Amino acid sequence: MRTIILLLTAALLGMQFSGCTAIGIGVGAAVDHHNAKPQYATWETAHTIPCGRAVQVTLTSGDTLYGRFTGLRTLPPDSYRCAYVSARKLLASDSVLPQPGDTVMVVHESGWRHRSLFHGLGPMALDMRLLCDTSACFVPLRAVARLQDIQGTPYDLTRLSALMSARLLPTEQQFVVQSHVQTTGIPLEHIREIYAPPHRTSYWILGGVIGLAVDAAVVAAAAHAWNNHGMNIGPLF
Repeated sequence: MRTIILLLTAALLGMQFSGCTAIGIGVGAAVDHHNAKPQYATWETAHTIPCGRAVQVTLTSGDTLYGRFTGLRTLPPDSYRCAYVSARKLLASDSVLPQPGDTVMVVHESGWRHRSLFHGLGPMALDMRLLCDTSACFVPLRAVARLQDIQGTPYDLTRLSALMSARLLPTEQQFVVQSHVQTTGIPLEHIREIYAPPHRTSYWILGGVIGLAVDAAVVAAAAHAWNNHGMNIGPLF
């Protein structure tokens, strides 16, 4: 009877011992497979590029920058406000548009409305802070039915959307690229295309090692529990 119990225990431990290792290897292999593919992005999808990835950024001016993507950087409020005001002055338009720092009323297509601070623009989105919260809230323009100031004067959403599509108003965030020479923050509206070449990695090894460690811990815990219940199975090897 003791032999049968030991055999069943060994079989169960063997299944557990290989389970986490196999899962770790599988997850790591999936990441490696994803990284082995080239990746493309526009100014609207720049956030999908993983940090640390080598990139080739083509600008709307036709210039190309090469380096490693280190993340998205948000401009300080004063710097962004100056860039926004300067861009507005270049526009021959009398349309009523929000200014960074304005308190606005946002009416969503769903009917929900709230008062917020307008901080700036993202790719085809409004960067809002609720008056009762300091966290950012990017609201897609397509989800906004009406935008007005606290006196009830509506902003020209059609004109705002057209200016953003034409990249004539600055966005708050920059795509930061580090090369051997310097680190460059590229305004998102200046990006035509981002190309990340295939990046070969070996995360399957890391996943396997982590899974093996988990399996080993499970086996050790099972053996310890078995011995504590008065059934010393002796050395496993």
